Amino acid sequence: MRICMILYDPQEFGGLEEYATTLAVGLKQQGHQVSVLSTTWTPNNNQYMLRLRESGVTIAQVPQWLSWPGSHWPTKEKILAICMGLLTPLVYLLAGLLLLRRRSSWKQSLTSARNGLQGYLIKYIGPDRREPLGRLLLNWWRWRWRPDIFHIQGYTSTLLFVIEWAHAHKIPVVYEEHQTPDAQFNWWQGFQQSINKATTVVAVSEKSAEALRTVCGVTRPIVVRNPLLPDPMTSGWHRNGKLRQADEPIRVTTVARLVVAKGLTYLLEAIAQVRAIYPNTQFRVYGDGVMREELLAYADQLGLDGNAIFVGPFTRREELSEIMAHTDIFVMSSILEGQPLGMVEAMAYGCPLVVTTVGGIPELIEDGMNGLLCQPGDSTCLAQKIRTLIEDPALRIRLGQAARQSYEQGPFQPVAVCNHFNSIYQEALQQERLLHAPHHG
Repeated sequence: MRICMILYDPQEFGGLEEYATTLAVGLKQQGHQVSVLSTTWTPNNNQYMLRLRESGVTIAQVPQWLSWPGSHWPTKEKILAICMGLLTPLVYLLAGLLLLRRRSSWKQSLTSARNGLQGYLIKYIGPDRREPLGRLLLNWWRWRWRPDIFHIQGYTSTLLFVIEWAHAHKIPVVYEEHQTPDAQFNWWQGFQQSINKATTVVAVSEKSAEALRTVCGVTRPIVVRNPLLPDPMTSGWHRNGKLRQADEPIRVTTVARLVVAKGLTYLLEAIAQVRAIYPNTQFRVYGDGVMREELLAYADQLGLDGNAIFVGPFTRREELSEIMAHTDIFVMSSILEGQPLGMVEAMAYGCPLVVTTVGGIPELIEDGMNGLLCQPGDSTCLAQKIRTLIEDPALRIRLGQAARQSYEQGPFQPVAVCNHFNSIYQEALQQERLLHAPHHG
C-alpha cells in the first residue's frame, strides 16, 4: 500500500510529530511504501525529518524559497521592507500629492503616504499562503508518487483543505484529529462542511470522539485509536529504583509546548506554592512555543526563576531517556488535550504522574491507582498532589510502577497501532471503491 501522511507545520519538538514519525516508520517496516508530505518547509536537521529519512521514508515538502515568503512572517517583513525601499520614489510622489491636496505638513504627508502604500502591499504580502501552496504540492505528489490513501495528522482546522482536495480527486482520506474540540475555543470553525467528506475520521480518545460529534458536527463513524510509543526498556533503559537521599532535591518534570492549552500558568502557580514549603524542589519544563516570554514574565511576577524552569526543548530521543532517568515526578497541567503522548511516555518510563482530567487522560489514569488527577485550571490541587508525592517516597514508587504496568498492559507498541491502522486503511479503500463503483440496473 502507498500511504501518504500529511503534516501541516512540523515543529522541532512535539507529541504529534513524535507520533506521526513513529507510525510512518512502523508502517514502512511492515513493508508499505510511506511518504510524509509537509505543507511547510522543515529544516533538514529537524529530529523527526532525520529519523524519517534514516528509515527510508520519502519526504515531500514545499521548498524553502516558496514556503517562507508564503507563510514565514519574518520573511514577509523582509520582503515588505525591500519593496518599500524600492518604492521610495513613489512614496515621495504620493506625499507631494497629499501635501497639495490636504495642505498638511510635509512630515504628515510623508507618513500618510508611507503607511498607505505599506497597507496596500500587506494585503498581498501578508496573507498565509500555506493552503494554495499545499494544493500545488498535493497535485504534484499525486502525479509523482501516486498514493493509494492519505492519512492527515490534523490539529484544529489547519488541514481541512486536504480533505476537500482528496474528496474532489476521489482519493480515500483518513483524517485524525489530535486535539479534543472545545466550544470555548474558536479553533474549529468550518469543520462541519469539510470533515464529513473524509472517508474515515480517527479520534485520539473517546472524549475526543464525542467532542468531534457535538462540537464539530462529525456524522461519519469515528474510530478511536490508542497512543503510540515504543517501549524504552527494549533499548536497554531501566529506571533506577533507589530512593533519593534526604539532602537530594526532588526533580519534577513537564514536557509540553509553551501554548495556552498546556495550562502552564497554573503550573507556575503550583510551583510557587510547592516552593514555599519545599524550596529545593527542582522544576523543569522541556519545550518551546509562543508563550515563552509571557511565561517568563509571569514566573518573575511569582518570584520564580523562569529561565531555570523553562529550559527549552530536547532535540534527540536519547535526551528524553536521560531526562526521565532524573525525574521523580511527572506533571501535566493541560486545560485541553487529546491523548497526550508525553504522559504515555512518562508511563513507559515508570514515572509517578500528576495530571489533569482533560481529553482522554481519565481513560488511562485512575486517581490514586496509577497516577494522581486534578481538575484543569486548579493550581492548588496540582501543588497539593505534588507535595503528597514529595512527602511519600513509597507512594512515588508504587504509582510509578503502576503507571509502567498500565503502559505494558495497553496496546501502545508500534506493531499493535500499525496493525490497527492497516485495517483502517483497508476499510477506507474498500469504502472508496464501493462509493465510486459503477451501478447497474
